Amino acid sequence: MKIKNIVDYTKEIAPFETAAEWDNIGLLVGDENADVMRVLLALDITNEVVIEAREKGCGLIVSHHPVIFDPLRALAPADPVYSLAKNDIAALCLHTNLDRAERGVNTALAEALGLENITLYPDCYLAVGDTDREYGADEYAALIKERLGAPSVRYTDGKVSRVAVSSGGGGEGAELSAEYGFDAFVTGELKHHQYIAATERGTAAFDAGHFSTEDVIIKPLADMLKERFSDTDFIISEKCRCPYKAV
Repeated sequence: MKIKNIVDYTKEIAPFETAAEWDNIGLLVGDENADVMRVLLALDITNEVVIEAREKGCGLIVSHHPVIFDPLRALAPADPVYSLAKNDIAALCLHTNLDRAERGVNTALAEALGLENITLYPDCYLAVGDTDREYGADEYAALIKERLGAPSVRYTDGKVSRVAVSSGGGGEGAELSAEYGFDAFVTGELKHHQYIAATERGTAAFDAGHFSTEDVIIKPLADMLKERFSDTDFIISEKCRCPYKAV
């Protein structure tokens, strides 16, 4: 199968035109007309992930975070892009377009947390759903940590029943959640002033880490690709891990 077949399918599930203007998505490394039989999926393309792809015979890596974001001014052996080119491995990156997709990152995050009646607000990078019952903030933080396998969860107080989620660096959703009347908000990064804003507006806000709130898309994405291309192997990376620890 051609890499182009996979690229075209990802345009169906996460249209490229929905990506933010500042983003860099699509086939960022490689030839779309090249044949591929095995594909590795990972949140991030690191050197360790490239080595894994090479060792497993994968000619393409599909990732969420773009392996090329800022303009390249030089390439050194320590750069993942250098390793990709050297090993003739292509890279397809699906970022903000996958955040906004109906079956994308924010929907996957809401489902991972067990939310019900999920509604997607793609323009705001939000998905919203209901919990099975009302939770206190302490209890819900523990649930998030367990469901996402997060190293840690930072949070503010409040009740939890109607929850908005915005994966990764979606901290601005804390204020939007308060404006829309959602009593809780889960994201991957909250800044100091966003914690204060959530506290003042009575929103229970939860910061579960960028990696943990986005890695939830990798298995659903692999499943979608496997369903479409049954004659191609889609493998979830074992080397892509949360880059930090917490105590």
